[in-house]
Amino acid sequence: MIQSTAVQRTDKVDRLTLAPQEKSLLVIEDDLSLVNFLEVVLDEIQPDLIWEHVTSGEEAIEVIKRRGRIRGENPFGLVIADIFLEGEMTGFDVWLDCQQLYPTMPFVITSCLTFDRYFSILRGVNNYPLYLPKPLTVSRCQSVIQEYF
Repeated sequence: MIQSTAVQRTDKVDRLTLAPQEKSLLVIEDDLSLVNFLEVVLDEIQPDLIWEHVTSGEEAIEVIKRRGRIRGENPFGLVIADIFLEGEMTGFDVWLDCQQLYPTMPFVITSCLTFDRYFSILRGVNNYPLYLPKPLTVSRCQSVIQEYF
């Protein structure tokens, strides 16, 4: 008795694959106690996350543009920005500049503003950033961060 086995021919295609981009976050916040809080949250849920912290909108734009020259379309996997910052620029200003430069880069705005006040400021804007109200909680931060990473 002869036993036969079906043989499938497979053609191997060589492909150039790019390494996935590292998970990265930019935090724009001038309250250092809040930065420390975020660090604890990030270490717990995303210990491999690469993240940077700046305190002003001007510094944020500089970091984003510099990283954009290297990374291209989305310099960061997520940007979390307070509205009220050191310097002349607000978190909204940074977001608006990023909408022009990197329109697909995810952005989250934080502030003590009520939801009504936040959305009244953005009245007429179609594609506004996610709002994370202060005081921040561990569960809300984890939820937002896990949504993007």
